[in-house]
Amino acid sequence: MSVRRSSVSTDPTVACMIREGGREYCIDPAGGVADAIGKKWTLPLIGVLGNRPQNRFHELAEALDGVGAKALTARLRELEQLGLVRREVHPESVRWVDYRLTDRGLALRRALVPLLEWASIDGAAPAQPVLRSR
Repeated sequence: MSVRRSSVSTDPTVACMIREGGREYCIDPAGGVADAIGKKWTLPLIGVLGNRPQNRFHELAEALDGVGAKALTARLRELEQLGLVRREVHPESVRWVDYRLTDRGLALRRALVPLLEWASIDGAAPAQPVLRSR
């Protein structure tokens, strides 16, 4: 019986796959951000969250056509755990919650703009959320 060796390297330099200008960049140095932004609704959600200083849950759900409450809740919680979104509970007589991007979330949003510009080169349409008219 022969033993197959894995082709996956355990060399730590392989994890940092981009070498540019004498520097080495790890694909996911932030621990989970790449996984999170690859999930459905995350990029449109980051876009919508950055359009206003505060957003209520129902406003986000209305802005993202087709997102379910369960998916929206999961994305918001994940982004909050990554330090990209801040959830604030307002304990007035009618309790309400708002969501906003943290400074780190705003920096990620700005960093996405060149990627979206690149995606639109040669006629490829940039990724955009489908927004409902109000």
